[in-house]
Amino acid sequence: MTGSHIELSGQMSREKVDAALAAIAEYNRDEDGTGSCAGLLEQECLIMAGGLRVRDTATGVQVEPGCCAGLEDWRQWLWLADGERPWLGHSPEPGLEFRDGAALLWQDSGRVDGPACEIPIADVPGHLESVRRDLAGFLDLVRRWAPDGLGDALAARFDAEFRVSEPL
Repeated sequence: MTGSHIELSGQMSREKVDAALAAIAEYNRDEDGTGSCAGLLEQECLIMAGGLRVRDTATGVQVEPGCCAGLEDWRQWLWLADGERPWLGHSPEPGLEFRDGAALLWQDSGRVDGPACEIPIADVPGHLESVRRDLAGFLDLVRRWAPDGLGDALAARFDAEFRVSEPL
């Protein structure tokens, strides 16, 4: 966990899986009720607040997803190969610039003179495959640990909504 973000993976503790499920249920709750795992199965569509955090391993610079960025959009990062910008959120809105076969990413588009994460475009599919593996590991834990016998149904719903097992 970093701040209020929970890193989803197959390496999570049961407590972190419970926290992630509670956060997802609360974020997707009906206007009249509280969030519950069973309620997730009834929603028309599911969203997960957050998105992808980017960290440049060479410089240590990190860019957190902006407000309203959601994990449901994780595959949009493939758009970088076509020179298109994925939804990165706002408040602050991350800055993105294409330069010399790479995407440069700043935490705040209004402050692009500071340190940036550099993402070689050719590396994006490999990074997203790693994300896909982490999400698949999370789904395995959901199958095992979701409350009330809902593990298989919740994992299947998350997989369908977030296209985890679908090839890149």
